[in-house]
Parts: sequence; structure tokens; C-alpha cells
Amino acid sequence: MSEKKRKRHEQREERPAKKVAIAPATNTTVKVKYIEDKDALGPVIASTPGLSFPTDIPLKAYKTDTRILPPGVETLPYQLLLHSSEHRKLDYLAQEEKDGSAETHLKNYIGVYDPATAEMQLMEVRKLTVRTTLRSEIEELREEKEKRAAKSATMTARRHALGMEFGSKKSRKAIIERTENAISRGQNATDSNGAAADPSTDAVASAVLNNMEKTTTAMPTRKELATAIDESKPRPKANLEAESAKDVYPIDVIVGKELMTAISVKDWVDAAENGEALTVGSRFVAKRMNKLAKNGESKDIKKLKVLRFILLGMNLLASLKAHGKGAKSLPKREKLLEVLGAGGAVLDGLRRRFVSESNDLTRWHVDHLITHICAAALIVDDFEVDVNDLRDDLKLENKDIKHYFLEIGCRVTNPTETERTKMKITKAETVNHSIAKLKLPLVFPRAARTGAGKKR
Repeated sequence: MSEKKRKRHEQREERPAKKVAIAPATNTTVKVKYIEDKDALGPVIASTPGLSFPTDIPLKAYKTDTRILPPGVETLPYQLLLHSSEHRKLDYLAQEEKDGSAETHLKNYIGVYDPATAEMQLMEVRKLTVRTTLRSEIEELREEKEKRAAKSATMTARRHALGMEFGSKKSRKAIIERTENAISRGQNATDSNGAAADPSTDAVASAVLNNMEKTTTAMPTRKELATAIDESKPRPKANLEAESAKDVYPIDVIVGKELMTAISVKDWVDAAENGEALTVGSRFVAKRMNKLAKNGESKDIKKLKVLRFILLGMNLLASLKAHGKGAKSLPKREKLLEVLGAGGAVLDGLRRRFVSESNDLTRWHVDHLITHICAAALIVDDFEVDVNDLRDDLKLENKDIKHYFLEIGCRVTNPTETERTKMKITKAETVNHSIAKLKLPLVFPRAARTGAGKKR
């Protein structure tokens, strides 16, 4: 046996066969006690992913639990938050994050063993994640949230005001009941024993009333509501300060300076001077174009252009393609130029004034164009129009054409005996003839209140 092998063999023989006991074995039973962190907060494990957290910043601990307890459950584990605003620019927030992974469902515990009492105390260790936010961004978000809340409250107040003014009887009753319930809910509340509720509910009701007072100061008045509704209607803007009928709807408002410059009536004037007949697709226009275009003092180029504007509007309406109950679309540009019989400048001017950005006409746009045609007809006929020809040209019912003239402030009546003689019609023919007159003061139709409906 070599020298090295002999030495290793001797060393193995010197080692004891049994392990030396470090401490004497005892039969003492260890008691394990679980401590709930109800009163005092226990230790936590905090991770700071992607963050260098300074050790000199203290964190304040908060317990939160806004969950509703199910029947039979007295307590639920609270939610722990650690927060600090000690940094001059940053806010630190540590909270439990549940991302749905398996690790989020694991619980960590810490144990402390006391040999003197042979007792092991266990306590759950919460695992938190520390995040940081820029304080200026939080302030901006808070201010934006307050602005949205104020705007929402103002819009709600306006909707309620509109409902009280123009809503049905049922909707007005619902608004009144909702307001009364919001105020009386705190005043009439009782606890589970039937006793009066906490006096703090009076403060809640007072806060509601104060908030309502602040909100109602921004509510529009009845006059402002009526003005807003009038301005939103599809009709030309009337000059309410006009002293004569001719100033209520000026040509620059009805036709516009751009279209008045682009519209040409030279072919009508030349045809009238040469005694040539022109064919147009409007009875209203055909009856007036020669009279206005002939030589002499009666020639009126401005009224001729307004008359052509009426024809252009009628042709534009006739070219529309219906798609069910939705908006009506225009044909292609080349086809539309052919239908209008005008240049590109006229077409572009009409588009900008009466066509939507999506190149179609909704019901609002159609009404907007027809009311402008009616106002233009008043200008041509010196503010007294027989609506019969316009009704046929626009393919409308009697009640519809009357409604359009009423919307622009006219008074629509049956022809008098003098007017029948001038129009050369019999009394029986007056059924299809109505005279729309624009007189001061203007009388616009009031917004109709929808009733609660007839009882069955």
C-alpha cells in the first residue's frame, strides 16, 4: 500500500461512526400560532421593477377595502397601500398587483421561533410592487377629471332644462321626481332600527342643493333656449332688426356674394331681346324670366340671378339619389354640371353652402335648401308669392310648402277676392292657391310640445 493510501485510510478510521449531537434531543412539542395583522401592520416584501428606490424616503401605510361583504362573511382581507410624497417631483405608490399569473395566487409567510416557550409565530407577508408617477401629471389628470365632471353636470342641467321646457308631460314629471328624490333621500333616511339617520345626511342634501345652485347659474334662460333652437333650424338667418320686409332676407344672405358673382344670366337676356323661347324645368321660373329679362327699365339683373338661383336649387334637388331613409347622394360632377347647366364655379358655390362634407344631403340639408328657395321666391315676387307653382316644381304637398314659408316667418292665407281677380282664378280654384306674405313683425312657428298622448 502506498504512503498516500495509508494516510487516507488512517484518517477515515479516526472519524467517529455517528454524528456528534449539537444539542441534546428533547421531546418538546412546538406550538405554532398564526397572527392576523388586524391591528398592527406586518412585514412586507416590496419589489421595484425598473426603479431605483431611495432608502431615505418613508412610506405611509393605508388599509383600504371598498368591497361589499357577501351574506355570512364578517371580514375580508384588506388591501394594503404604501404611499409617499416626500420626493419633490415624484410620488411613490406600493400596492398588490394581480396580473392573473400563478405567482399572484401564492402567499408568503414569515415565522419567528422562541426556544424559551417553544412557540412559532407565523404571519402573512404581503408582496407589493412599488411604482412611481410624476406629480405634475397627476395634477393635470385631476384637473381634467374635474373639468369633465363640471361639463357633464352642465350638460345634464341643460338636458333637464330642455326637457322641462319642450318635453312631454311624462318626461317633465320624471325630471321633477328625480330631483325631489335626490334631495329627500338623505332627509328621510333611517337606519336598520327605524331611527333617524345620521345628521350628516343633512349636509349631503345641503351639498346637493349648493351644487345645483352653482350648476343652474350656467343654465340657459328660456329666451336663450328659444334662440338656440331657432338658430339650429334649417332656414336662412333672418335680420330681426329689419324695419322693412326687403331687409329681412337680403340677397347676400339668401344667394351669397360668391354665387351672385358666378351666376350668369346673359343667355336669358339675349334670348329675351331676340324674341327666342327658352325651355326650363320650372313653371315658377318660366313665368317670370321673360318679364325680368326684357329691355327697358323693368330689366332687373339682380332678380334674374336670384331667379336662376331658384332654378339651380330645384335642379340640384331633382338630381339627388335616394338610398332608403338615409341621406340622398349627388351624381358625379360631370353629370351634375350637365343637370345644372352651369359652370364649375357655380357648382362649387352650391356645394359649399348646401351640401355636406360627405357629398350628400340629409333631411336637414334638403330643408335648408328649400327654405332658401322660398326666401328667394319672396325677393323675386316682392314678398308676396303664390305658392302653387313652387309646390308643383318641388313636388310637395300643400301642407309642406305652407310649412316651409311659415318657417321663414311668412303668413300664408287664401287669396282675397282682389287677388283672385288679379290671378284670374275662380273661387273654387283657390283650394290649390295660397299666398305667402312676408310682413313685419315676423311670426315664426313655436316649437310644438309633445303631449303625453291620447288615452286609450
